Amino acid sequence: MRNGLKGLSFIEVLITVFIIGIIILGLVNVLSLYTDVFLFKTDERESISNLDMIMDRLARDIRQGRRVLSISTYTLTIELSTGVTHTYSLITGNDGKKYFGVDGQILAGPINEIVFSGRKDDLTYTTNAYDVRVVTFTITMADGRNMSSTIALRAEVPKVAGGVVITEIMYYPPDRDKNSDRTTPSNCQFVVLYNNSNSPVDLRGWSINGNAFSTLVSGTWTLYPGKSAVIGSSGSNLIDTYYFPLPQYATYIRTSSSGLGTGGNALPTWGTNTITIRDSLGNVIDQVSYSNTWGGYPKSTSGQYRDYYSLVRKSLMGSSQDPNNWGDSQNLNFVSCQGNVDYVCYCLIPKLVITEVMYFPCPYVILGWSNTNQNEREYIEIHNPTYSSIDLTIDWSKDNAYCVYSTSISNYIYDSTKWTLAPGDYAVVSSSAANIQQYYGLSSNIIYMKTNGQSLASPTYTNLPDTSFTITLLQRRSEYNTPNKAYTIDYFYYSPSLGGYPYTSYSLDRYYSIEIKNLGLLGLFRRGDNYVQNVSSSTKLCYSVFISWENNNQGKRFEVYCTPGTKNSVSP
Repeated sequence: MRNGLKGLSFIEVLITVFIIGIIILGLVNVLSLYTDVFLFKTDERESISNLDMIMDRLARDIRQGRRVLSISTYTLTIELSTGVTHTYSLITGNDGKKYFGVDGQILAGPINEIVFSGRKDDLTYTTNAYDVRVVTFTITMADGRNMSSTIALRAEVPKVAGGVVITEIMYYPPDRDKNSDRTTPSNCQFVVLYNNSNSPVDLRGWSINGNAFSTLVSGTWTLYPGKSAVIGSSGSNLIDTYYFPLPQYATYIRTSSSGLGTGGNALPTWGTNTITIRDSLGNVIDQVSYSNTWGGYPKSTSGQYRDYYSLVRKSLMGSSQDPNNWGDSQNLNFVSCQGNVDYVCYCLIPKLVITEVMYFPCPYVILGWSNTNQNEREYIEIHNPTYSSIDLTIDWSKDNAYCVYSTSISNYIYDSTKWTLAPGDYAVVSSSAANIQQYYGLSSNIIYMKTNGQSLASPTYTNLPDTSFTITLLQRRSEYNTPNKAYTIDYFYYSPSLGGYPYTSYSLDRYYSIEIKNLGLLGLFRRGDNYVQNVSSSTKLCYSVFISWENNNQGKRFEVYCTPGTKNSVSP
């Protein structure tokens, strides 16, 4: 004992120092680890934010693109609908890192790589910028995170030199009209003109085969871009003969002669004939020398089924004189029954058109809660584009009903807030399981119909496929002489490349319906390349909700673009 106190030995001091050193080292390692985690999370959030920014900019601009000017693996140049041109590419910054650039200016990054590829309307790959209508791009960030997307251009109907072109010829009309009344051939023949230019055209003083345009029945003398004019003889009453398009889609003009052929005669129903359109100065605007072998000739004029067709142009880009650019109309205009005979006429426009489809709906409804049953949020929109009121009321005594997708009476439209669609009316149609008015926050004035099935694709699918599908609208009547007592009124083919497919990112998801653009094309609007260019995703915001518990409680916004029960957002 030294003064009664026990001192620490040298070994004990060393042990104490060693323990303190271990504790300090451990604290340093823990602090370093937390610092690394913090920096990693910061870099991760920055990477996700940059990726979202790039994806959003490209998706938005490509969707509004008019045409691709150039495309390579790492560079894309497009012209927007406004006429503005943008170039997207990989740029090396002053720090030696790679960034996403627009018009030579850094927008976001750093990134590792961005790759572009182009596709045609039929989705085959192409390096020819003129043919590109769909762009696929893949972005890889510096941390290896990547995302791909395929977006269709706005795909306006291509304009060709020549302006106004002949698009449809009814030279062999049916013996009966839509009301089953007897007809006079020369009074039921017609020719359709389409303004494929960017400027309005005054049709006063024009002529067809020397027969002057003399009487404006409906619409205006001015044929606006993207609209049609239906030309009939002086004795025609096409509005009563056919389900005739409303003025917002087509003008109706009568000539001064009793026929549309040379010398005021009726158009021949056999052989070769020429139709010549001249303007007020006598200039030839368009000319078609067609034959009954091109199309437009009845499949049968006797027997139980008598099918009549107008001759329709297939492509606005193709030549008027190319036989391969013409064919039978695909638009069922009317079916009239006389005893055990069905008079079936394909021409102009269907009496009801499916104008919008929501096949990949948002999982959150406008009320802010989720709905896991996709069929409860799916809908189609039908539109009456004609002068006639269309009654969809079920009449069990005549087995009269309208069905969606299936010919089976089990998926008929059985409930509606209004059964008769007046000219120009729109109606929303969903399955019996849905409540579209509540889920989308629609006005009580919207015409809302439900089918009897649990899905619009009943009985084959529990919901509309998210890939590609053709949905049909049929009418059943006991007096029809077909085996299933039904005819397809209209159909709508969709696929993700055409529109309606969602855009998803870390903090924002956007969901779209797919819409018809321009019914003014009449017979062309469902034909080949015209159809591909005549549908796109909706551009009008219907509702937006922020879900706080998404993304590990960091929140996420969901936007839904659609126009249920009203004029389409992409329509002129």
